[in-house]
Amino acid sequence: MILSFAVILDPRYKVKLVEYCFSKLNMTFEEREMKLKCIVDGMHKLYDTEYNIQSKTMHDSLIPESSNVGGNTFDEMDGFDTFQSQFKVADNEKSQLTLYLEEQNVDRKVELDVLQYWKENQVRYPKLAIMARDILSIPITTVASESSFSIGGRVLNKYRTSLLSSNVEALLCTRDWLFDLKGIKMKTRTKWMKILLKTLKH
Repeated sequence: MILSFAVILDPRYKVKLVEYCFSKLNMTFEEREMKLKCIVDGMHKLYDTEYNIQSKTMHDSLIPESSNVGGNTFDEMDGFDTFQSQFKVADNEKSQLTLYLEEQNVDRKVELDVLQYWKENQVRYPKLAIMARDILSIPITTVASESSFSIGGRVLNKYRTSLLSSNVEALLCTRDWLFDLKGIKMKTRTKWMKILLKTLKH
């Protein structure tokens, strides 16, 4: 489901791409509609329960307090704010997520950095932009982190359990450097090995 959320938060695709992918699967129309509804409802639930409240607090905290010039706290534009608020009733009934989904899609062929898009549109969708940042920054794979833990397990074994974290880091870095030295001549490689060993001792 979280991958579907990420696709929907891409302004080039939104819900239509998820719907298209479901149409390629061996499912009945009713099954596709049920799964699609589950995804959209789940996204609205996440937005309403987490970001609609959280981001409102964060957004309000960014608004500077009115300055007291000459002891007069009256803002001449307060009347305009009251006048303008009369026309925002319909907009306030819709969440930022709903407004975003109703907006026309960006051209699919446009080269777009999605995270940059949400950074640039955080004024229009301050709450939804926070949600998009959190979802789109989730790594798509855990291979890199699992690989690091696997290598770390070979460095920290039962005979070397008291190594300082700085030494463990140095050993892991040395391993990466040694792989980079594979294509270098033996004489140069030996020289680098000595430098690395000297570094580790310190």
